[in-house]
Parts: sequence; C-alpha cells; structure tokens
Amino acid sequence: MTRERTREMLQALLAGLLVCLFARGASAQASKPHVVEQDVTLEDESDADAESAPKKKQPPKDEDEDEPDKLSCKADPDCDGKDVCKKGLCVPPPAARAEPAQPDSSPAFWLAVGVIQDLAIVSGSQVCTQASQVSGGFTCIRSSGSQYHGTPLPGAAGDIGGITFAATRMTLSSYLRIADSISLGLRLGYAFLGQGPRPDGGNNYLAFSAEAQGAYWFSNRAFSTKVVGTFIELSTGLAQVDGKQKVTVKEDPAAPPPVSQTDNPSQQTLDAYQKSGAGFAGAGFGLFLPFGGASGLIADLRVIQLFPSSGTTLSLGVSGALGL
Repeated sequence: MTRERTREMLQALLAGLLVCLFARGASAQASKPHVVEQDVTLEDESDADAESAPKKKQPPKDEDEDEPDKLSCKADPDCDGKDVCKKGLCVPPPAARAEPAQPDSSPAFWLAVGVIQDLAIVSGSQVCTQASQVSGGFTCIRSSGSQYHGTPLPGAAGDIGGITFAATRMTLSSYLRIADSISLGLRLGYAFLGQGPRPDGGNNYLAFSAEAQGAYWFSNRAFSTKVVGTFIELSTGLAQVDGKQKVTVKEDPAAPPPVSQTDNPSQQTLDAYQKSGAGFAGAGFGLFLPFGGASGLIADLRVIQLFPSSGTTLSLGVSGALGL
C-alpha cells in the first residue's frame, strides 16, 4: 500500500514537471523575435550624412580666375590700350550701350537770304544788224553808251558764243517741308549787277525776279539738321537775263549813215547783249549743309530756259538759312 502510494506520487510529480517544462518552452518560443531575411544595401554613413546635411552656397567664381594669362595692372594705362584695368587685371572693355535714336526735330519752315549768279549761254551771228536788234533779241551798245544804228558790212556785224557772266542777284527765300522728302519754296530776287541796257524803243531791264520751287530730297528728311541733305528741284517764274560779249563791227561806207548817228567810224568795238526772258522754267540739284541747331547753308545749280525771248542760263545760288 505504501509502495503503491509512493509510485503514484512520483508519477504525479513527473507529470507536473513535464507540464512546467513544456509551458516554459512555449513561452520562450513566443517571446523570441521573428527574423525576416531581406537583401539590404547599406549606404555609406558619411554619404548619407552629406546628403542629409544642408548644402552650403558656393561663393561666385571670379571670371578672371579662368584667364590666368591676363596682364596684371593698377590702372587703364597699364594695359595695351584696347583693354581696361579691372580688379588688377587687364580685361576687354564692356560693350558700349547703344543710345536710343533721337527723333529728328528739325524745323519744317525756313527763311534764307543769299545771292544768285547767272551765267548766260549766248549764241548768235551777225548780231548787230538792224534786223537782229529789232526782232532777234540782241542790242549793240557803242562805247558812248548809245545803241548802234549803223550799217555794217555783210559778214562783219559780229558773232557771239559761249558762257558769260550775267546778272548777280540778292535773294530772299522761304521753304516749307510738306513731307519727309518733299519741300516747296518761294524765292524773290533783285539784280544789282549785270543789268542790260534799255534798247531804243524797248522796255527797261526787268531787275526783279520771282520763282516757285519744288524739291525732292534724297536724304532721310528735307532740311534735316542731322545730315547733309541733297535734292533735285524744278522751278518756274519770271526773270530776265542779258548776256554780253564784245564784238567788232566794220561799217559799210556805201550805206548812208542814219541821221541821228553820223559819227560811226569804219570799225568799232561794241558790247553785244543777248536779251532773254521774261518767263523761265528750270531744273537742277542742290545740297543743304546744316550748321547745327536750326541753321544751315543751301547751295543749288540749275539750268534755266527762258522765253518768249529764247535763251539758256546756268544759275548758281548760295543762301544762309534759318529754321523757324
């Protein structure tokens, strides 16, 4: 009985010990962390720290550091003349900034005072005969100042031809720019030199002249004070031009002398005038030389055809102009 009792107690103790060991093992297994295998690439700690750290702003690089071959200097004269001294080095100068174009504010209306010299192109044969002086537009004047009325020998009544000085005129002009390349003008003049004589029974010399003018300008703007202007012009008006040359006349001894002029020698030198006008039309070219501000010089050269008494004249004009 006792032995049986002891065996049952040992069995119970062994079973309790196994239960305790099993429970302890299960608890240890449950508390053990579950490890999952995974491929992981580890970054260098220093690289990670460098990327995570705030980046520092790099100081600007001096442009001159890339060009060590530049000369050192203290002032502009130390360089070769083309460069300038900057931060101790010779460097090319900065590009010049283009100035904005200024509008052309030259005046549109101009007044001018000047002078014109007429150069008459004369031509004629046997100009001192009575027929040439009555209806040919010629007048022959003796040294005494009177008109010649004698009878020259055939072929000895004088021939003229060439270019000769005629009237010299003072002028007053006005000009108006009506478009960038077009201007209109009005010119008045008075011949204070080169007036021809009054023929017997004829009209006095027309000393006053008047003309209207239109011009086309090749420069950017008519009467611009920024550039030298060039133009072509057409003109028309009133003027008289008398061209003079000296001729030698031989008197016809067989012809009776005129009652009012009995003292003509057998040969004499006369002033032969070719009288032309009083209307004209002309064409020419000219230039405008600005002096700055609102002043300048106008010069033009024209070829003028006069009528109804026919004649051709070169006209050279020079004027000082003031813009208003």
